[in-house]
Amino acid sequence: MQLHQKGVELLVTVMDAIDHQDKLTPADVDWLLRETADVLGELLKRDVPAERRKEIANDT
Repeated sequence: MQLHQKGVELLVTVMDAIDHQDKLTPADVDWLLRETADVLGELLKRDVPAERRKEIANDT
């Protein structure tokens, strides 16, 4: 699945969770936080400025 679409679906899920917080189990919250961290992490990797990418590549 494309990252953009995954982000859109996650946003809809988060917005729905906000409206139904009382029905979320601890496992639901855990999944939602982990999925959010994963998607945000991937978006941030994609958005790294070119000069920072060079620094990261040189560090490895």
